[in-house]
Amino acid sequence: MNRDELLARLKSIEWNDIEFKQATWAVPKEALPTVSAFSNTAGGHLVFGVKQENGAFSISGVIEADKIQNDFLGHLRDRNKISVFLPVEGQLHSFDEGTVIVFYVPEAKRNEKPVFLDGNPKRAYIRRGGRDDTCTGEELICFMRDASEIRYDSELLPDLSVERCFDEASVRWYRQRHSERNPGQYEQLSDTEFLQQMACVAEKRNELIPTRAGILIFGTDAAFRQILKRPIVDFQVYRESKANYSAEARWADRMTPVPEENLLKTWQSLVSFYTKHAEHPFAIDPGSLRRADDPPDYISFREATINLLIHQDFGVQTRSPTILFFRDQSEFFNPGDAFASREQLIDPGEKSLRNPSIVAAFRRIGLSDQAGSGVGAIFASWRQLGNVPPIIENDKAQKTFRLILPKDKLLTEAQLLAQANLGVNLSEQEAAVFAYLTRKGQIDLADVKGLTGLNGPAAQGLVQRLTVQALLTPTGEGAHCFALTEHLRTRFLPEVVEIIKHNQIITTAVFPKETTEQATVQVAVGASEQVPLLVRLSSVQWAIVEHADTPRTLNELLALTGYKQRPFFRANHLEPLLSGGILRRTVPDKPTSSRQQYVLTEAGVKLKEIHRQAEAAKKQEPSQ
Repeated sequence: MNRDELLARLKSIEWNDIEFKQATWAVPKEALPTVSAFSNTAGGHLVFGVKQENGAFSISGVIEADKIQNDFLGHLRDRNKISVFLPVEGQLHSFDEGTVIVFYVPEAKRNEKPVFLDGNPKRAYIRRGGRDDTCTGEELICFMRDASEIRYDSELLPDLSVERCFDEASVRWYRQRHSERNPGQYEQLSDTEFLQQMACVAEKRNELIPTRAGILIFGTDAAFRQILKRPIVDFQVYRESKANYSAEARWADRMTPVPEENLLKTWQSLVSFYTKHAEHPFAIDPGSLRRADDPPDYISFREATINLLIHQDFGVQTRSPTILFFRDQSEFFNPGDAFASREQLIDPGEKSLRNPSIVAAFRRIGLSDQAGSGVGAIFASWRQLGNVPPIIENDKAQKTFRLILPKDKLLTEAQLLAQANLGVNLSEQEAAVFAYLTRKGQIDLADVKGLTGLNGPAAQGLVQRLTVQALLTPTGEGAHCFALTEHLRTRFLPEVVEIIKHNQIITTAVFPKETTEQATVQVAVGASEQVPLLVRLSSVQWAIVEHADTPRTLNELLALTGYKQRPFFRANHLEPLLSGGILRRTVPDKPTSSRQQYVLTEAGVKLKEIHRQAEAAKKQEPSQ
C-alpha cells in the first residue's frame, strides 16, 4: 500500500480488508487475532501508528518503528503463537505526524486453514466487516473439511450396501451417455464394476463400499437422503424485478417437490422446469438433455446450474442452494465459497476442486466444463447476449458463493451516444470497457477480462490504450484498478450519484432514462465556451437515423421526416447528430456544398442496430 492509498483509506472506515492500530510503544495484543481473521478470509492490511478519535482516524506514529516491526514479525514466526507461517512484510511510511507501518496479511492456503492462535483451534478468527469474529464450531468444521487431503466426496460409506443403494435408472442413463462419448469403453462391465471405474465404489479389505460421490450422483432416494438431509437445490421464479423482491414475496412458480434426490435426477428435473420459463421456447434432446444449437441463454443456465450442483459444500446441512429467476436477473446461490479468486474463475485452466470425483463424473459425459472453463463459458455466453457481465460474490467469511446474471444490455442507446461524442475510435472491446466504466465508475483487470474475453496481457494492453487516450486513470487502490477520468465524468455524465466501493466515495454515472424526446446538456469546456451534449434522440432524429444508412441530401431528409422548416430542422435535429458523431458529411471540408449529403457514422450504424433490437425486445415482452 503506497502513501496515497494509505491516506485515502484513512478518510474511510475500517472494513474487511483494513485494520488500524495505534501501537505507539509495542505490538498490540489485538494484532494477532486480526492476522488470523485476515488469513482465514481474504487477506488485508494491518496498519500500526494510527489512532481513532470520535470515529475518525489520524496518524499518531509509532516509537522505535524497527523494533515494533521486528517484534511483530517475530510473533508471526512463533508456531506457539500462530499455527502457520505467513509471508508478511512491513512497509514504513514517514509523515510529519510520525512513522506508520503497513503490513499486508495474505489469505492462507486452503490446506493451512483455519489459522489459529496459541495452539488452540478454537482461537481461530474470521473477518466480518470491520470485526474479528471467533469462528463458530460449524465454521471450523468447514475449514477442516476444505483443508483435508482426502476430499469429502471420496469418503467411503460402509453403512450403505452396494447392492441396494444405487438407482438403476440413473446408472442406466449415465452409462448410455458415457457410451455415446466413449464408444466401447467399459461397456462389458457390470454396473458395480462400472461404478468402481467411476470412483463411485471402492474396495476395502475385500469388500466393495460406495463412496459419498457415488451416492450423491447415483444413489436411490433413500440412500441420498441418508447422507444429505436438506434439498439439493430450490428453484423459484418471480414475476417482479429484484428491486421489488422481499423475503415475504411469494414466488410465481417453484420446482416442486423441492429435489431431495441424486444429482442426475435433479439435473433432469431442473432442465424440465427451466424449459417452462425460458425466454424463448426451445426443445431439449430427451436423451442427452442438451440443445442442438446451445444458444447463449441456455449455455449460461446450464453452466451456472451444473456448477451449483457439483461445487456445493455437501457437508453443510443447514443451508440449501437456490436458483432465483427475476424479471431483470437470475441468481445462483451456493453454500461453500470458491477456492479460486474471481479472476482465476474467469480464466481457463484447472482449479482446486471441492468435489473432484463428482466433477470428473460429470465431465466424462459432457455435463461439466473442461479445464475449469465453466465460469468463463458463462461470461462468454452472457457477453454474446450483449448483457452487462455476470457478478461474482465469493464470500470467504460466510463461506458462500453467489453468481448473478443481470438481464441488462451493456451497450445501450445512451451509451452509444456518449461514446460517439468521444472523438476517438473505440474497438468493440474498448467500447464495452468504456460502457462499463460509465456505469460503475471503476474497473479492475478481472472486469476487463470478463467484459472482453481477453487474457491477462491483452487485457492489460487494452487498459493501457484507454489510459493513453485519457479515458481512464489508475485509482491508486492497486496496480489493476482504474476509474473513468474526471474530465469525462464531467463531460459525459450529466446526472451523477455517489457510490461506496472499498469504503471510498467514487463518482459514477447514471444515464438519463431514454425517452422519445431529444435532450441536450450544456457542459462547460473552457472558461467561456459552452457545447451542447446530445444524450438522447428525438423521434425526428430517430427517423433521420433510420434512413441515413445510405447518403441522403438535406432535401431528402426533410421529405422523409415530413419537415419543411429547413433552418429549424438543421439547427435542432441535424446539427446535434453531426456534433454528436452519429452523422457525418460526405463533403466534410465544404459544409455548404451543393453536393453535400449526410450518412451514418460507424457509431450511428451501431446505434441504429441497438435501437432496432430494443424495439424488437419490447414487442416480445409479456404484458404485465
